[in-house]
Amino acid sequence: MWTTFAATVGGSAAGLTGLTGLTFIVVAFRFDVVATSQEYRNRATQTVSLFLATTVTASLVTLPQPTWALGIELLVAAAASASLLAVLDHAARRGTSQHARPILVVALVVFAAGITAAGLFATAGSTNGMGFYAASSLLGLTWGVYGTWVFLTQAGTDQINAAANVQDQPGTVPTA
Repeated sequence: MWTTFAATVGGSAAGLTGLTGLTFIVVAFRFDVVATSQEYRNRATQTVSLFLATTVTASLVTLPQPTWALGIELLVAAAASASLLAVLDHAARRGTSQHARPILVVALVVFAAGITAAGLFATAGSTNGMGFYAASSLLGLTWGVYGTWVFLTQAGTDQINAAANVQDQPGTVPTA
């Protein structure tokens, strides 16, 4: 019953991730900023990881297999993606005074928790938890697109704003 949904979501996530996908195009447009910023490199990797986790879990759901096996695979995928996303978030904030952004933490925890819940249900032999998988998949797509939008619109603006503020200070000489 869930294979059509999973195939659709997986195809969408793969398309958004792929070499001609949204994320790589935005990173290419903002390469000067992403290449020189540890934060932006890790945030870009985090966005790609969300899309890949969504693609992988969709592939698992479409794979013909016993429900309990799907459950174990979803639990492993949830643990792996949660670990990777947490490490990337920490790496993005390394060397700064930034604290974890609450909305980001909530989104990533809900993403992994939904996949975990679906995995727990499936491990018990029930497909009743697949709604959690569906919600997590849609959240992964939505948050990934949001992350990509942030790159497109905000990457590098902090350096531009800082330079503009320095030039606006009394006693500074504007640079050409």
